[in-house]
Amino acid sequence: MPFDPSDSSAARPDAEALRQASLRASWARDRRVGRRRVALRWLVWAFWRYGLPLLLVLVVAASVATWIRSAAQASQRAPRFTVLPAPPAPGNTPPASTESTPARQEP
Repeated sequence: MPFDPSDSSAARPDAEALRQASLRASWARDRRVGRRRVALRWLVWAFWRYGLPLLLVLVVAASVATWIRSAAQASQRAPRFTVLPAPPAPGNTPPASTESTPARQEP
């Protein structure tokens, strides 16, 4: 249906109808925004009430499991430090056999 400028009702809507349509659109938007804000408040509340404690428990459990696993692997490995006897000093070489050394006499 083409636009007919001679038809005054089609060219200009009624002021009251325009006001009612604007109010309906505003109220509908207001309800949508209100529902969205309430949903966001519930999500934030649920996160602080349940999500954050659950997240902290999971982080602590993962840390403990990692620590236990690393401790178990460390016990299966070879020791980190090997104790070796110190080499004798160059001027302090002990005698080759104890039989050639005379017995010590006490005074």
